[in-house]
Amino acid sequence: MADSIYDVIVIGLGGMGSSAAMQLALSGLKVLGLEQFEPNHELGSSHGKTRAIRLAYYENPNYVPLLKRAYHLWHDLEWRVGETLLEECGCLSVAYPNHEVIQGIIASSALHSLEVDFLSHEQLAEKYGFLNLPESYVGAYEKLGGYLWVDRCVQAFQKIARNNNADLLFETPVTSIRNVGTDIEVDTPKGKYLARKVVITAGPWAANFLGTSGKCLSLMRQTTHWFMPEKPQDFFRDKVPVFMVADQEGFFYGFPMVDPEGVKIARHYGQVEVHQPSEIMRKILPEDDAALRVFLNRRIPTLAKSHSPLAKTCIYTLSPDRHFLVGPLPENPNIIVGAGFSGHGFKFASVVGEILSQLVCNQPVNLNIEFLNLGRFLNDSDR
Repeated sequence: MADSIYDVIVIGLGGMGSSAAMQLALSGLKVLGLEQFEPNHELGSSHGKTRAIRLAYYENPNYVPLLKRAYHLWHDLEWRVGETLLEECGCLSVAYPNHEVIQGIIASSALHSLEVDFLSHEQLAEKYGFLNLPESYVGAYEKLGGYLWVDRCVQAFQKIARNNNADLLFETPVTSIRNVGTDIEVDTPKGKYLARKVVITAGPWAANFLGTSGKCLSLMRQTTHWFMPEKPQDFFRDKVPVFMVADQEGFFYGFPMVDPEGVKIARHYGQVEVHQPSEIMRKILPEDDAALRVFLNRRIPTLAKSHSPLAKTCIYTLSPDRHFLVGPLPENPNIIVGAGFSGHGFKFASVVGEILSQLVCNQPVNLNIEFLNLGRFLNDSDR
């Protein structure tokens, strides 16, 4: 027999789960959120100070309406907690003209009538001299791009959820989920809980609860590093926007200097894929910044000779096409899933939480999420 009965249980309280818990609580449901680790832990994908946000999404134009709603909901969250969570310092993307990044931004901005400034090599050199770029490179600048204060965002979601009577339990791992009649029973070391519906937002651990639908997911270890410029003021956000550079060794991104530790820079993708969080090396290794140093020597030489002692590990949970998994679990529509955010999902947390809440409440989702459906990777034999 269950110890407590809820309308909905959210498993995983990172960015997506905390946002969903807030939206569900605001809708008036009795909500339980379960997280296996302590608050503000650094073992998943929603920790740290900053994540980039941008609107002219090169990955797929279908994301743009989701992002427009996400921006609105981030501002709504700021209003609710009385705190700045989104900083619009601009976002600069650079690559050669035919690269998928530039072509994708052109497509998204044209389809959705977005304001994007396309810059020649000469214009890039004049305005963003910190970058040493080949003459063949061009740029795309989005004024509305910027970054989110990640830890503050997650804490804000949780604060509003609690203020609206959600129960959030930390250090409470889920050991099993099973159907009990028309309800779902969730078992933990602290007790059994029953709900009409369950939301799975467990990040790298999501596959443990998704059955056949989770087999497509893989994990990738990523490291983020901080480099201290000789003149920190040259990298303040009035001079340097969030930036993304498609280079020979891969795709790199960085932030203006908003951390006292230095300029945050990382490589996007480019590492081995594994299948269990236990396979992720948490310790920072001496070779982890090797690709970054090659990149910095070539493209940002003013940072190449310095390094802050700060570096952190996080995990990407990847789908095969690098797009999200959002929607009901095909084998059990009372389980709603937000997973596979593939290293570019946090900026969507505000709108994903709203969508997950709408799906739980059987409300219409007035945004196209069909391209994110869980069934797209299933064979007919799996259905």
